[in-house]
Amino acid sequence: MIVPADLYQQVQQLAASNDVSAAWIVRHALSQFLAGYGGEQAIPLKLGSNEGRAVGGRRKKRA
Repeated sequence: MIVPADLYQQVQQLAASNDVSAAWIVRHALSQFLAGYGGEQAIPLKLGSNEGRAVGGRRKKRA
């Protein structure tokens, strides 16, 4: 799994301050996210103006 450096750093800091692994943080966040959508196949992805950010699991191509 690839994440932007800023998110990686935040996860590392959160994990260290709570005495858990970064993997635990990611699993917990993912399970909370998936629970919030109750098995729906489509989710609203509004990313704003962040070009190059992942959309639907794929990176947008720049023009």
